[in-house]
Amino acid sequence: MLSPWLRDLEDLLEVELAQGAPTSPFRPAVLRWAAANGRLVDPVPLLDTLEANRIGGRGGARRYRWSFPVAGWIALDERLRWRPAERELAERHGAEHAARLWVPPVLVEHVEWLDRVGRSDVPADVATRARALLSEALPTVEDDVALRIAGVEAWGDTFLLWAFARRPRALARVPGLVSAIASRYAARADRTDGLVHGRSYPFFDIPMPSATAHLAAAAARTGEGLGMVARAVDWLRANRRPDGGWGDPRQPTDLLTTLAVAELLGLLDATFDPTAVLEVMEAQVKDRGGRPAMVGPEWPWLAAELLAFGSWSGKPFQERFRWPHVPQSMTDPSVNVPRKEAFFVDARLFEELPGLAGLPIECGFIDLAGFGTWNTNHGQDTGDKLLALLTAELRRLPDSRTIRDGGDEFLVLGAPMANGLPERLQELFARWPEVSRVRFPGLPVVPLRAVVGRGAAGELRKLRERLGEDIGPVKHEHMSPPPEGVVVPLA
Repeated sequence: MLSPWLRDLEDLLEVELAQGAPTSPFRPAVLRWAAANGRLVDPVPLLDTLEANRIGGRGGARRYRWSFPVAGWIALDERLRWRPAERELAERHGAEHAARLWVPPVLVEHVEWLDRVGRSDVPADVATRARALLSEALPTVEDDVALRIAGVEAWGDTFLLWAFARRPRALARVPGLVSAIASRYAARADRTDGLVHGRSYPFFDIPMPSATAHLAAAAARTGEGLGMVARAVDWLRANRRPDGGWGDPRQPTDLLTTLAVAELLGLLDATFDPTAVLEVMEAQVKDRGGRPAMVGPEWPWLAAELLAFGSWSGKPFQERFRWPHVPQSMTDPSVNVPRKEAFFVDARLFEELPGLAGLPIECGFIDLAGFGTWNTNHGQDTGDKLLALLTAELRRLPDSRTIRDGGDEFLVLGAPMANGLPERLQELFARWPEVSRVRFPGLPVVPLRAVVGRGAAGELRKLRERLGEDIGPVKHEHMSPPPEGVVVPLA
């Protein structure tokens, strides 16, 4: 159940959803919030608005069909509610300074929304319009992201990195450039005890909780720069303020930094209770009658973020945990699951983080009995379709990741602290014959075999090696298993 202050934010977003203008730069964030709550809103009004706009060039405020907020919309003192220590910069570079906050969410939310609409179950002409708008915008998106690789402004650069890392569709559109930002800051952090230091006044050479959390969260989600994450997590835990939140040096506790740190710790440390920061967030919100502390144009985006955090923070750890993003280069296109390289990224994440390393994890090793003969008899294309059908079923397993280990062998990793993988596999295997017969009528069913083990997450590589060895005797004992297959739990 949501706290009263979160319900107030929800009410505000309901009004914004019903009455907000499609021209709002933060409209996609409101639509994402609605979709996350099972409310699918017609995308056509926003597409109409975007198509009616005109691009004024590759630079400047009109470089996209969507607009950005204007710094003059609110008073300087209100803009400084987030970064009061930067008053001198805000006075000298008003629009440029404000853009550090507004550009990342506007940019990322539009890319994410257009990609989702372009791939969703909407009329073909609607999806085509979304894809065309996204294709038009991507070169400029690349320009905007590439500017951050120089690493000049720690907070703004890592905020953009954080925003992309949390939106898989947007991240997949510019993975190399986002990775370059992460690599640049991770290399610097490795030289400074895993912390991101400011690059300019007023935080020059001072460790920043905000930027450190941004980078660590992006590293955990992308697998880029994992070496600094454990040190960052330890430091951020130790530098929690007496009020329970976080902020940068000589800055008050602020919502954005507290959100970034609490989300990071909630993802990677099972001993951390993310609900404990809700009171801190409430204190920041209540003084503005229910709206976020900065009453600026970004409030719908921030309200949606706080509502998502409020819901997510109350879930058990295995449901909060998120697997690192798998780039296209590590994805097997024939079955649409990660290849073995992604397994090593996951294993390294668990090894690097003490908060994860000791947690129990379940892993299943699966193969298809007699697949080689079936593949030969019915053709490789049909065999690939059968494997794709299996991975589609495996991807539906909750709190898990499926990886193609090679050929017709697959790994299923349960999230740390999740239980019941053997039972879920048995249920899947039991329905597999019917699923297979519906997709391939008249062809024999290829039974499934699996061994499932349990171990410490930090020793995932050893667990996989053990399962790879133990599947051999199972194959020998069950050379011709029944159509519903066989699952062998290991002690």
